[in-house]
Amino acid sequence: MPEFSDHVRATFEPSDTKLLTTTPTTKLLVESPALATALSQIFPFLLLVDGLLETVTWTNDDPYRNFLIMTFYSCVVVYWELVSHYILPTLIVGLFSLFVWSISSVVYDSKYGEKPTIEEVLYTLHNITIRSEILLRPIKKFRLTPKNYTRLFFMAMMLTPLHWVLVKTILPPQRYLWFAGLFLLSFNSPYAHATRQLLWRSLYLRLAVVYITGVNFKTSRTRPTKETPMAQSVSGSDMEDSHTLPVLSNFKILKKKMISPIELKQTVLFEVLENERRWFGIGWSALLYPSERANFCYEKTLQEAPAVTSNAKDFSFPVFENDVYSYEWEWIDDKWSLDLEFNKSKNKEGWVYYDNNWEHPRYQDGYSKYTRSRKWVKKASLVIDKQTTVYDE
Repeated sequence: MPEFSDHVRATFEPSDTKLLTTTPTTKLLVESPALATALSQIFPFLLLVDGLLETVTWTNDDPYRNFLIMTFYSCVVVYWELVSHYILPTLIVGLFSLFVWSISSVVYDSKYGEKPTIEEVLYTLHNITIRSEILLRPIKKFRLTPKNYTRLFFMAMMLTPLHWVLVKTILPPQRYLWFAGLFLLSFNSPYAHATRQLLWRSLYLRLAVVYITGVNFKTSRTRPTKETPMAQSVSGSDMEDSHTLPVLSNFKILKKKMISPIELKQTVLFEVLENERRWFGIGWSALLYPSERANFCYEKTLQEAPAVTSNAKDFSFPVFENDVYSYEWEWIDDKWSLDLEFNKSKNKEGWVYYDNNWEHPRYQDGYSKYTRSRKWVKKASLVIDKQTTVYDE
């Protein structure tokens, strides 16, 4: 419909599938004849591996094959008594024949048919790499440290009696195997991926996973510190305008003054936002989504900043790319203070309330407000030694 052509629609497919291009790359060409021959000989086996990964990762054009496999698996597990008594030998022979025929047809077509080009081989290798990344994505996000292994081992030992009672009373082994198989077969499907993404937004689910596995999955209030960002050089001689103040990197220049022919002194203002999100049943918390702004961030760039309310001593001054001049920082204010102009002095705590997407600010809390911010400021002086005579005014 044309009236909805400009609307933005969400996609829940894994982002890695976008790398599976439909046209082979033309930049990677193999000039060695020996290497080209070796790639052509292993091409049939690459096709088999790519086809298997294509099915497992649900990156095929039509997922009918995956639904057929899940249906076949369900029928075998649910009607196992009937299958094992009557058609198990025929089923084994049929599956083995299908497997051998598939491999033989691919190998025969690749060896005796039209020879593959180097671009086709590289394209297949590219697909195998991306699909392997999709398959190993959950493992890569999990920190495999000895401490986590120890936690998982002890939690598995503690949950073993509960698992035994569950299998004996509520979930029979046959149904347990059915559910586990369907979960594994559909784990990489776009529908399962979207469901996990939506469920993982729940704080209660994360806490449940932490208590069950013993591994912390970003539920603590502490956030990893990042390296100090590189800032732009502030040694320019342009004076500030009376209406707009220049914003360079993560601070604002308030005043400039030449204290010697080679030294320029600037008064700058650091502005840091403290951000919180409201969670149902918990209230306002410093725990935020991994995809949004940090608990403390700079106002203009939204880059993560140190916690100025608890770890003010860890605040580090910016490091400039231009190493021609020398820079000397010094604090003017003794401590960080709230900027009540940020919320028009509507409340003493300085909070400004937003909706779920950090939009539509209000100065009073309401039922539709799920995020809030307040601004902390602190002045510092910066002396720039230009090491040569200049004529800044």
